[in-house]
Amino acid sequence: MRDRSWPGTLMAFGVFVALVSALTVVPWTLIDHGLLLRFFIGLCFVGNLLPYARSGLRMGMERLEWFLFNLLAIGPLVTSALLWANYFGHGPAAVSTHAVVDVENHRTYWTYTFSDDFLHDHWMARSIYSDLPDAHGHVQEVSIAEGLLGFEVVVQKRPVVSP
Repeated sequence: MRDRSWPGTLMAFGVFVALVSALTVVPWTLIDHGLLLRFFIGLCFVGNLLPYARSGLRMGMERLEWFLFNLLAIGPLVTSALLWANYFGHGPAAVSTHAVVDVENHRTYWTYTFSDDFLHDHWMARSIYSDLPDAHGHVQEVSIAEGLLGFEVVVQKRPVVSP
């Protein structure tokens, strides 16, 4: 009898990769979160549109296992791979500077508010971890580039040090 533990292993790996991507590359990608969620859900269920006898059954999975495999492995892994490809395949970055007028402390991270409402619709792109220095009243330099798939990404954020 063959070992059939690979679907469960891939499902656990898919959940882990999705969590890591949600904490890293998703905040850097300037995409509408509703669009990203619809894209993710579509990828989670598109495999179930294939005929089960020609896909899941051939791989030795039962129907529920095939459904969960698409939900927990295919959707998260493909979405994460596309987000990382978009980030690492970005073009030249455009650097701009923005004054920080407000910093909201959320215990584990801070969210900046720029004076010119830059990145207003992308609060995760304006956030940093709270172990970094407070930037209230300072100027932030933000580098943005167009990603491989056409969605802009934040390449770098750093405070501008005054002489």
